[in-house]
Amino acid sequence: MGIFRRRGMIAVIPISGVLSMRSVEPIIELIERVERMKKVRGVLVRLSSQGGSITATEVLYQALVRLREKKRLFVWTVLAASGGYYAACAGEKIYAPGSAIIGSIGVISIKPVVSGVMKKLGLKVEVTKEGRLKDDSLFFKESTAEGKKKMQAINRAVYEDFVGLVAKERKLDIKKVREIATGEILLAKRGKDLGLVDDICDLRAAREALAREVGVDPERVIFIKPKKPLLASIVERGLLSGFRGFFEEIFSPEIYY
Repeated sequence: MGIFRRRGMIAVIPISGVLSMRSVEPIIELIERVERMKKVRGVLVRLSSQGGSITATEVLYQALVRLREKKRLFVWTVLAASGGYYAACAGEKIYAPGSAIIGSIGVISIKPVVSGVMKKLGLKVEVTKEGRLKDDSLFFKESTAEGKKKMQAINRAVYEDFVGLVAKERKLDIKKVREIATGEILLAKRGKDLGLVDDICDLRAAREALAREVGVDPERVIFIKPKKPLLASIVERGLLSGFRGFFEEIFSPEIYY
């Protein structure tokens, strides 16, 4: 045991903020880097996220599951709402302080509509299309009744996937999860009673719990950080690219956890 303790270590990966493909890609690089570290026996994800796009959330979850297949994976969170909780479900165990915000199991789709402003400014958009619903999701017009109905069907399918994932990963009855999945946020101490959280503790206690599981010294820890600071990355891409991405996200329809 003594030799094993000297050789093994725990890695801590930070995940924070809104989940978008732009923010998730560097996190996945961190995950893959840890995946290749032979000395790392267990990984503790330090999570603080209010969720984000359904695709980015799913991609992050899948990367964490691949990591879990090779190393023990626990999650400690101060905020795991919506997509944040979806990602947290990749952990074998979920730990949190009692006042942490979790849950918000639900789906929302957002489409900005600026037709009123455009009318006041005398602006119009000409469209040439094939397919009657091709422009239904665009920002310059309100959706048709048919378009809203179809979007609601998509929301329902995504919602059912979310509910099913929580039920599977947390080993809960799916009917029980549907009762919880109202979109409301919960305190972690209430989440523990409902089976959404395994234990209430601080970060150090979560790290020690993982260390016991993998049989390493809890002080043998490596904190994984991105190779480049976020600000440097933004400067590299250029302000123009940043502004373009901002407006693309604002004026494109999106579904969020």
